[in-house]
Formats: sequence, structure tokens, C-alpha cells
Amino acid sequence: MSATNSTRPAHRRVLLGLADDLGARLRASGQIATGVTCTVRYADLSATRRSRTLPEATQHTVLLARAAYAVYDSLGLQRARVRSIALRADTLRPADRATGQLTLDSGDDKPLAIEAVADRARARYGRQLLYPAALATSTRGPSSRAHGGGRTEDAHERRGT
Repeated sequence: MSATNSTRPAHRRVLLGLADDLGARLRASGQIATGVTCTVRYADLSATRRSRTLPEATQHTVLLARAAYAVYDSLGLQRARVRSIALRADTLRPADRATGQLTLDSGDDKPLAIEAVADRARARYGRQLLYPAALATSTRGPSSRAHGGGRTEDAHERRGT
């Protein structure tokens, strides 16, 4: 990331992309991480490194991203000119040795199932096929509707009268 792209939303997008890549690599290698380390390098080439231990070892992108956001927020950056951000998984273990809290809430299983399907689709069709929506960028210009160039309807046409 360039030093000119130094906004908080841009940094969070970078962190999400890094967490998504990290989670995919952990799942592909059959490992889990018990912590994350975020390294921020500034325009003057100084760097800050912070770590966070995860409440539970994981390879889940959402949990890795939350931890990365927490580490980034702990830095308290205001107007720093950030040159690069790196995210690293700490204390890796085999995923088959993972422990987790059992829950009766089936909602916790859905994101994990979606990640498994997305990983299979990425393996088959390429990495650019599926990614978090927050990482999507528009390559098209503004839509014609935004500038009044789209079809307008009056209230009678919409109601079908």
C-alpha cells in the first residue's frame, strides 16, 4: 500500500484482504493460528509491530480480521503516513488438534461452511472469483441512474394503473 493511501477505511480494507489471504492459506495447509501480529511501516521507514492472542485458535477469516482490526486500532494512528501493512499468523498448530467451545447456535457454523465452499471455488476457478465484498472495486464509471440518465417512471406507471 502506498503512503498516499493513508485513510482508516483504506487500512481496514488492506487488513481484511490480508486476513482473507491468511485464512485461506491456513485452511489450505491444514493449520490454525493462536495469534496474529500486525506490522505497520511508515513513510519514514520506521515500523511498529503489535501482537494479539486470539481467544481461540482459528483459521476463520472473520476472526482473523477482527483480531487484525483490534491490533490496528490499538496503535492509535491519527495522521500517520503508512507505507505498508503486514499480517502474520502466530503459533501455528495442526487444525486437527484444534479445540473449540460447543454451541447450540447453528449460526456459527454457516460462515465456516461458506468459507469451505469459497475455498473450493477459488481452487477450481481462481483466486479472483470470490472475495469479501468490502474488497470489491468498481471498474465502471458512475451508473446512468445516478446522473438522471436512467428511465424515470411516474407513480402511476409503478403502481400499474
